[in-house]
Amino acid sequence: MKETLFLKNTETFAESMIRCGVRCHFAYPITPATDVMRYSSVKLPEYGGRMVQMESELAVSNALSGYACSGKLGATSTSGPGMTLMQEAISFMAGAELPCIMLDAMRVGPGDGDIVGAQSNYYQATRGGGHGDYRIVVLAPSSGQEIADLMPHGIKLAYTYRTPVLFVVDGVTCQMTESTTFEPPHDYSADFDTSSWRYTGTGEHSKRFVVTGSYTHEEGYERNEHLRKKFAIIAENEQMWEEDKVEDAEVLVVAFGIHGRMCKDLVASLRQKGKHVGFIRPISLWPFPDKAFENLPSSVKSILVVEMNHGQMVDDVRLAVNGRAPVHFLGKTGGDIPMCTLADMTREASKLLDGE
Repeated sequence: MKETLFLKNTETFAESMIRCGVRCHFAYPITPATDVMRYSSVKLPEYGGRMVQMESELAVSNALSGYACSGKLGATSTSGPGMTLMQEAISFMAGAELPCIMLDAMRVGPGDGDIVGAQSNYYQATRGGGHGDYRIVVLAPSSGQEIADLMPHGIKLAYTYRTPVLFVVDGVTCQMTESTTFEPPHDYSADFDTSSWRYTGTGEHSKRFVVTGSYTHEEGYERNEHLRKKFAIIAENEQMWEEDKVEDAEVLVVAFGIHGRMCKDLVASLRQKGKHVGFIRPISLWPFPDKAFENLPSSVKSILVVEMNHGQMVDDVRLAVNGRAPVHFLGKTGGDIPMCTLADMTREASKLLDGE
C-alpha cells in the first residue's frame, strides 16, 4: 500500500533507499547530508539493517566497496568535501565494477567552502572525480517525490551495469520539507543474481576470487576497453530528461535540480504573456541527455543555462547543441535559497527574447 509522508528531502532519500532494499548505510557526518544518517540509524534496524558511522570519509568509501564485494548494495551520503575524500575508492569501484548508491548533498566549494546549498560539484560528479578513464551514473532529482521515484531505477542501474550510482541534490533541495508518496517496500536487490561475481567466503560452498583495480599491461588494456564499451551502452540507453514547450520555443531554458524545478513556473508564466519559452531539465547528468537536443526546432534563437555555480553544465549543453544556437549562462553560487530567483530567470529569458 502506498504511503505519503511529510519529510525533509534528506530523510526522503533515507526512507527511499531503505524501502528499496538497502540494508547498510555507511556515513560520516557532514552538513547538509547528516539527516540521512540520523534517519537511517533509527529506521534501518526496523528492516534488519544498520547505519554504520565510520571514522572518516576515507573509511566510509572503503567500507562501501568492501560491502559491495560480497554482492550487497550499500549506500552512503555526504557533501562536496566528503566526496573529494572518497574519490579513490569510487574510482576503484568503477574499475572493479562494484555497485553502490550515493548521495551528494551539494554545497559551496572549493575547499571546505560553506555549508549553504549549491550545485558546485557538477564537474566532479560527471567527470568521474578520480583518476582514470571512467564514469559513474549521475541522477539529479529536483524534489522529494522524484528522489523516491528514481530510487528503484537507480538501484536497477547499479546492479545491471555493476556501477556506483550517484544522486546529486543541491543543499537547498535537500533541506526542503515536502510531502512524498512512497510505493510499498520492495527489496530490489533480490531481483538480481550476483552469484557470478560476488565473494562468498571460505565455507563449504564458497567461491573466492580477486577483486582488483591493478592489472598487467595487456589485461589493463582489455579491462579498460570493456569499461569503455559498457559506458557507451549506458550513454546510449540511459539518458533521462524532462521537457516542455520545446516544439515552438524561441528561448530554451536548461537547468537541473532546484532551478530545473523552477523552470515549470517560469515557462508557465511567460507563456501566459504570449512568449515562446520552453525548458529542458536533465535528470541524468551522466549520461547527459544529448538526445534532448538532437532535433531542436528552427525557432530556437537562444539557450539559457541556469545553475547554482559558475557555469559547469554549460559545457555539456554546448557540446549537445553543437553550435546550432548560442548558449548563454545565468548563475550564482551559494545560498540558503536559490541564488537565481524566478525574477532573475524571467528577466534574462526576456532579454534573450528581445534579442539583447
